Amino acid sequence: MTMTNAPVSQQSRLAFLDVLRGLAVLAIFAVNIKAMIAPFPYYNNPTLWTGAFDMEVAALQAFLIDDKWRTIFTMLFGAGIALIATRARDRGANSLGLLSRRLFFLGVFGMIHLLLIWDGDILFTYAAAGFLAIWFRHLSAKLLMRWCIALFAVAFVWTAVFDMGPAFIPEVRAEIEPFLWGTDPVWLEGERATMLGGVADHIENRLIAAQDYLLLYFLAGGHWLDTLVIMLAGMWAYRIGFFSTALSAKTYRRAAIIGLGLAFVLDVARWSMLSASGWDFGVGSLSQILNRADGYAGAVGYAGLVGLAVKSGWAPRALAATGQMAFTNYIACSLTGTTLAYGHGFSLFGSLTNLQLMGIVVASWLAILIWSPLWLSRFRFGPLEWLWRSLTYGKAQPFFR
Repeated sequence: MTMTNAPVSQQSRLAFLDVLRGLAVLAIFAVNIKAMIAPFPYYNNPTLWTGAFDMEVAALQAFLIDDKWRTIFTMLFGAGIALIATRARDRGANSLGLLSRRLFFLGVFGMIHLLLIWDGDILFTYAAAGFLAIWFRHLSAKLLMRWCIALFAVAFVWTAVFDMGPAFIPEVRAEIEPFLWGTDPVWLEGERATMLGGVADHIENRLIAAQDYLLLYFLAGGHWLDTLVIMLAGMWAYRIGFFSTALSAKTYRRAAIIGLGLAFVLDVARWSMLSASGWDFGVGSLSQILNRADGYAGAVGYAGLVGLAVKSGWAPRALAATGQMAFTNYIACSLTGTTLAYGHGFSLFGSLTNLQLMGIVVASWLAILIWSPLWLSRFRFGPLEWLWRSLTYGKAQPFFR
């Protein structure tokens, strides 16, 4: 008999997934806020920050967070696909329709977020890559590993060529250096004027930015394939029991030491290259290959470290609740940053130091860590998680506990 699908129950949740997801959504905000409250080049080029200790803060962001926690977030999305597919199959239900609806509505939320809130959205790209990842959902760990290795080789070369291109093609460099590195003061002032303007200006700017991102970076740049590979890696990690802490403590410890150690070496190499060049954009383009590699290594390292901690019994309720409400908290972070920054809010765009941004981040972290467990003590899901699930399953899900 065919069983109906249903959301994962509280008792069936994996603490490791929730805690790691909670840490990821908090960490990602600590770097995303730079692109919310300052022109985008400030995200890439730390020399644009002129406040006391701003360069040191940027170094900590690069060494501790950049690309590492975004990679973890993407892996967890892939693991979620594998988890949903496996549990649906165990109940005799069809997971393809369920996952397709889930991804479709995530794409809708992503476009709303992209056009109406912030142009740094990842939800739409997750939905797009997810429609490819679901075709791998029932593969064994062995086959997933083979696909990961094969597609990783293609993705790494593709994205490396795209990312390093500006260092070798003067025409391309001249066109994109102001946007990515902030070398044109006129462009920076235009960006400030737009973001301090009205909502109509913001939406028009996001429409242009969304086209550039999706067509150039995501599609032509091969980052759709990179995202798919990371999702498949998350599915593989789920299949071998990594996210259920089924592996030995030695395995998690080894992943933490090797991953974080390698990430540190790569970060030092990249930071040294850029410093020696006087933070030249061409060197920045060349060093993207190191940035991508340290993201992979750091993700493995942090996942191993958190896995070791959770296996030892460390699973703070506040962090787990933050992870359960990752969708809501991700959007809440975007609303916080853009409301503080843009003309429809407090108009702080371009006026804060990087150090001051970290004060906003810490205050936001505390608010999220307090409100998430309080909310889940009364409700089964976060508000956006409930809406997403209700749309996915075609009926309103139980909301109150």
